[in-house]
Amino acid sequence: MPENQAIVMKKTLFTIVFITGILAAQAQNSDEDIKKQLAARTKSKELKDTGWIRGGFVTANLSNATFSNWAQGGTNNTALIATASFFAIYNSKSGKDIWENYLNLAYGITRIGKSRIEDPDDKTKMVDNPFVKNEDKFVFLSKYGRKISDKLNYSALFTLNTQMAPGWGPKDVLRRDNHVSNFMAPGFGYVSVGLDYKPRSWVSIYFSPLTAKYTIVREQRLADMGLYGVRPAEYNDFSDTIGGKPPRMTRHGQKFRTEFGWYVNISVLKDIAKNMNFQSMLEIFQNYKTMTVKQTDLNWQSTLNMKVNKYITVVLIYQMMWDYDVDTRSEEVGMQRNWQIKNFFGVGFSAKFGDQLD
Repeated sequence: MPENQAIVMKKTLFTIVFITGILAAQAQNSDEDIKKQLAARTKSKELKDTGWIRGGFVTANLSNATFSNWAQGGTNNTALIATASFFAIYNSKSGKDIWENYLNLAYGITRIGKSRIEDPDDKTKMVDNPFVKNEDKFVFLSKYGRKISDKLNYSALFTLNTQMAPGWGPKDVLRRDNHVSNFMAPGFGYVSVGLDYKPRSWVSIYFSPLTAKYTIVREQRLADMGLYGVRPAEYNDFSDTIGGKPPRMTRHGQKFRTEFGWYVNISVLKDIAKNMNFQSMLEIFQNYKTMTVKQTDLNWQSTLNMKVNKYITVVLIYQMMWDYDVDTRSEEVGMQRNWQIKNFFGVGFSAKFGDQLD
């Protein structure tokens, strides 16, 4: 691993330890505070005959900037992003079973420059400058737990990460080449059984020594290219020398890949202030076949929503990923392994509904 990537990995691991320490410290709060939270949850349950707690929020953010004869320079740009988060949690009447379900969605588009631009293939022509995708997220988590103690459960977990619409390469603004991603191409997630430690109602630290990570590339064309860590298509080595014909495919690329290892999921979902909601999920997976730090998969997603008034919200989204098997620059020769980082900041409309999570 290059030195700069090793530094990032070390910083990330340090941050993970730091967060775990904070969560542990939070768990040591006074008994009086814990009693207040338990009383609030009990009151909420009395209002729910079925044992279900449901809710969520939606946001929509729009930004636009235009320039005309602006001496200081600038580029016209328009962006729109919508996010949504939903939860449904079931607590059995016996208090022994809990089933948690979370769905996070986000989709955004942007256009940089004017609505009409020069055709890069023919400078004499003007073509429409399309909106391009700058955010697309579909994240689902379902976890069933059976209580061992007040803070510890046996648990089974399923997660799915994918996107909702096709995506094109960063240089293919006019979408003249084939798309490089789509719904369930890729899609990845985990199926596991383990222990779920809940020091507080809004914190979950889940560990599983028995985890299967799956990667799906639904479209055969993308699978044949070997994108997103699946095995690429195979070709014979001699047909291109006979009559100048191209190589003949002998086996299609892999559309479904599985790995087995250990897995950690640290999740936080809390209203950290009266008008501030914070969600964060950190996933760490280590394949038992590799067992090296540089081949440890990491996916960290966080969202902070801050309400200005009843309907206006400021949204910050951050995601960082490391996957040793993914080529981050497939258009370049050779395997390119880099941290994948995504940030978003926006101001817009918001609406919250359903039950309140403590």
